[in-house]
Amino acid sequence: MGRHTVQFSCHHCNHCCTEVICLPTPWDVIRIARDTGQDPYKFLDFVTPEDIDEVDEFDPTWLYVGDQRYMMALRRYDHGCHFLDKKTKFCTIYESRPILCRLYPFKVTEFRDGTFKGFTLHDDVGCPRHRDGSTPVKPLYELYMQDTEHQEDYESLVKVFNQKDHASKKPEDFIGMFIVKDVVAGAVRV
Repeated sequence: MGRHTVQFSCHHCNHCCTEVICLPTPWDVIRIARDTGQDPYKFLDFVTPEDIDEVDEFDPTWLYVGDQRYMMALRRYDHGCHFLDKKTKFCTIYESRPILCRLYPFKVTEFRDGTFKGFTLHDDVGCPRHRDGSTPVKPLYELYMQDTEHQEDYESLVKVFNQKDHASKKPEDFIGMFIVKDVVAGAVRV
């Protein structure tokens, strides 16, 4: 564990892009749509608790539609993430990728009073966690703080979504709360 650096080096095994379900925030989705011009309705999916058992059932970002819970995720295929290039095995949106992707496989550690202690590597992930390099903590901490701010906005949007109740409600309606799609022109505005 480190307060200034974490011993880690990515060897591009693609575990994170093929085995991990990425849960972007609305801010991540806006950034991806803005930077790539891609339609969020095509690169997002909504997973259920059966698809992703790592998320606590009381997580405040579960979307409720009828009796079912959904979590917003990047769409995945047999080869992995929607944005993983099948041939090169590299992320096609690397500079715009979600904060969760940027932080993986790191996890924040805190003192008993909840204040920041440092970062370590997740123990329970399939990443080989090669320790033959050194990753500075400062940029990770900045991403962590940015994600914390985004999570508060995300939770507020989810709360509003979950309060709406109508027969035609579907998880994809959540995207419309922060992305405007011009149906006539077929364009996405953020």
